[in-house]
Amino acid sequence: MNALDVYTALVHRGTAPALTWYGADGRMELSGKVAANHMAKIAGYLADEVWLDEGARLLLDLPSHWKTCLWGLGGMLAGLEVAIGTTADTPDGVITNHPETAPDADNVIALDLGPLALSWMGDPLASGVFDGSAEVMGSPDQLMDTARHVSGNFAKWESQGTLTPTGERLLISGSIANNPASTLAAVAWQLTRGSVVVLQNGSNVAKVAETEGATPANM
Repeated sequence: MNALDVYTALVHRGTAPALTWYGADGRMELSGKVAANHMAKIAGYLADEVWLDEGARLLLDLPSHWKTCLWGLGGMLAGLEVAIGTTADTPDGVITNHPETAPDADNVIALDLGPLALSWMGDPLASGVFDGSAEVMGSPDQLMDTARHVSGNFAKWESQGTLTPTGERLLISGSIANNPASTLAAVAWQLTRGSVVVLQNGSNVAKVAETEGATPANM
């Protein structure tokens, strides 16, 4: 599997749920079509607007969030080496929700995590910092370059995200749902196989599983 397989699977899901997120802002559901559009826009933006070369290193300086998952997958679709946390070397780009204290990077992209944010809503951005929330909207809804993904590190993330038991619609919660790296890995693994529900607060797992028609999963 690869990042293009995720994108293709999402396109084929159409209006069916793909990623459902229970977080601080309540419940957010993205259909396959919407998630695919996000991935395409992000991949196009990083490649054509930020000008990150294939194989460039992209650091996600973000908490566990549905936007973290989509920007991670979009980065892999653009052929980037995606990482979360700290890196020994300065990355080529960093996506952050706190640009004022972001790690050093050649390109800093501010991302507002508000569910409906169409631009950065915090303090004015420093000169040279990209407003990812606003600027990504101008990129195409469809993937324009289907070859760049081969330079990304999707295989590494997918190999870390194996969920058990397997199923068409799985629910992850607890420590997995609150760790951005674990969540990205699990979502990367599951979206080629079905849909995923992420429950961050960890309460009422059985109730949410029943409501969503999902099977609780573990890594």
